[in-house]
Amino acid sequence: MSIDFPELPASVSSQRVRVAPDVELRVLSAGSGAPVIFVPGWNFSAEVFVHQLTELAQHARVIAIDPRGHGESSKPLTGNSFPQRGRDLAAVIAALELDGVTLAGWSFGVLDVLSYLEQFGDERVARLILIDEPPRVPFDPANPAEWGEAALTHEGLPAYVKFLSTDRAGFLEYIAADALGVAADAAAAEPAVARLIADGARTPEHIAIITGVEGLATDLSGPAAAFAATGKPLLFVAQDAWASDAERWVAANLPGAQFDTIPVHAGFLTAPAAFNARVAEFIG
Repeated sequence: MSIDFPELPASVSSQRVRVAPDVELRVLSAGSGAPVIFVPGWNFSAEVFVHQLTELAQHARVIAIDPRGHGESSKPLTGNSFPQRGRDLAAVIAALELDGVTLAGWSFGVLDVLSYLEQFGDERVARLILIDEPPRVPFDPANPAEWGEAALTHEGLPAYVKFLSTDRAGFLEYIAADALGVAADAAAAEPAVARLIADGARTPEHIAIITGVEGLATDLSGPAAAFAATGKPLLFVAQDAWASDAERWVAANLPGAQFDTIPVHAGFLTAPAAFNARVAEFIG
């Protein structure tokens, strides 16, 4: 059975929000009530949250953004950094006059929401959801207390950078299939993989490389721990494949945080009913 990755329905509205001179972000929204802002990961657009913009919108005001350089947002030559994307997120929150926000970052989108918190604090944020990405991506495999997505080894990191910078199409194909939990030999026959590849291909190569490499050098453990220390609700969601390591890390570094799992990296897209029910419970 194919993964259900439909086009955006008419119930989802779209607007453009100016966040800087000559830079506008596409902002999708649906539903009403307490606002939940979803930020997608590397190269992808707000459209990956189609099931949240339809089903979860029955419980909340669901907002999803295309970060600068992604989807239908402006694609500037400069300013494509996570600190700037944190400022972009602040501009969207201010433009929409939002308070009591639940921020939800997926994959490298975790770095966007944590960058916002580092620069602007949590005054307008009621809850935080971190989806399948630690606040520091690389980890030391020799230290059992650490956990992350990329091992800090001489072999691993150069191979990652070379793959990303010399074969962007192949890297995107790998990421799309992996995010959806589709085996490489079955990816060509899965329409959702092709759809996700096409979505990511809208990001220019220079932005794909910049954000892909910067993510490896970004450590936002501080603002994540600071938010946990406020006592405000925090939900960390990890894919099944590394759930035990992630849960151990969350318990040690984000005390008081709730923990749950999704089947694969983009489990909110492949198994949306369970994910949406968990988020609806979390936001009350």
